[in-house]
Amino acid sequence: AVVIEGVASEPVTISIRNDEVTLLPAAGLWGKGNFAAVAQLRQEYPGQALITIGPAGEKGLKAAGVFVTTPDYFLRAAARGGLGTVLGTKKVKAIVIDSDGPGVSVAEPEQFKAVTRELTATIVNHPLSAGLKAFGTPLLIGLMNQMGGLATRNFSRGTFAGAEKIGGEAFAKVLGERKNAHAAHGCMRGCVVQCSQVYTNPEGEVITSGLEFETVGLAGSNCEIDDLDAIARFDQVCDDVGLDTIDVACAIGVAMEAGRIPWGDSEKLVSVVESIRTDDPLGLLIGNGCAETGKALGVARTPVVKGQALSAYDPRILKGTGVTYATATMGADHTCGNAIPNPSIPDYDAGSPQGQHEMSGFLQSWFAAIDSLGLCLFASLPLLDNPPDSFQKLADLVGAKLGEKLTPDYIMGMGRGVCLQERKFNELAGFGPADDRLPSFFRQELLLKGGSVFDVSDEDLDRVYGD
Repeated sequence: AVVIEGVASEPVTISIRNDEVTLLPAAGLWGKGNFAAVAQLRQEYPGQALITIGPAGEKGLKAAGVFVTTPDYFLRAAARGGLGTVLGTKKVKAIVIDSDGPGVSVAEPEQFKAVTRELTATIVNHPLSAGLKAFGTPLLIGLMNQMGGLATRNFSRGTFAGAEKIGGEAFAKVLGERKNAHAAHGCMRGCVVQCSQVYTNPEGEVITSGLEFETVGLAGSNCEIDDLDAIARFDQVCDDVGLDTIDVACAIGVAMEAGRIPWGDSEKLVSVVESIRTDDPLGLLIGNGCAETGKALGVARTPVVKGQALSAYDPRILKGTGVTYATATMGADHTCGNAIPNPSIPDYDAGSPQGQHEMSGFLQSWFAAIDSLGLCLFASLPLLDNPPDSFQKLADLVGAKLGEKLTPDYIMGMGRGVCLQERKFNELAGFGPADDRLPSFFRQELLLKGGSVFDVSDEDLDRVYGD
């Protein structure tokens, strides 16, 4: 871990090589977008890992993220929660990391390798992995649209007429036809899922890598835009300016609701983010995220929890995910407990108000453990088909690393402990049970298809972390 204390007087790059840390002037990088900053740093520090912020973080915008290079120098975002502004206020433009040290020590390497092979086989041979490699996460667009739970027109509807134009099959078709495009791409060495991709324009020039369900759903159906290329350009600009596509796309949907941007305007989708560079007032408002945009424009339908914008899964259809949105310590974060129907759990009804606190509580503990172990979320999903076996294998893996004998309950116990620690932090920061709620319109407004509302009781929401 790296802890950065205090504030620099001038922009700096932090260089970390093994145990040596150096602060270097970064005035020449300040003001540059992430792509230009990475291009310059790549020349100065060949072969090293790069972490940067864009103009959004420098300007202190609440939706600013931190961007990390892949081994082939595409960008990946630690986007949520305004992390880019944390670095920006400290005047940290970039962090450069290099190490030729011995690496991580493993107490029992042979056992570690054996368990790793077993887990890898389970992941690679799972049908989900094949689907993600072929279609990426946009494969979920069609599923959610069919279920009536795809965020559409600022969460006022659950289906989008243009869903086929932005869904997984259309996505795969574009990637299959265009020069220099790749349907499968790993964001790090050793990736066995490769659910990312490289998206190019018709001339074969790279637009972005990778384009995910959340961005496609929120910049697409939620803004009534069915142009994949426009959504890819939006993703590219957000990466360069340094913004969370979830928060910004939700903010644009709210601005469309307020009449400040026309519905379906794909050019404005991109240009309003670009305008942040020149301090345009609407652009800066959008860059401050959905909660700030809704408040400033007086929009009642503002899809946030604890200031965090929702992903493109409508909680009136995926009610377990709605419980996660409401009760998760990070706010509306689907990645810590997305309760999508699973053929391996045929009795689970995602649309029932009953028992969702149990499903969400289980998933929140599971994904807290997965995050803590440094495992990929998508690599962990196939393991949920057989939890008892997965609990044991993951415990064996950690045990081999530490040289200890661990029982299967170690994994979920660790995850639950992490959630409770985060919960304690939130309580000290002033959050209470009243903050573990979805916006009221989800309980009051029917989706046009199916007529569903979010009707999980407040008592069940409180039971996720209650005694």
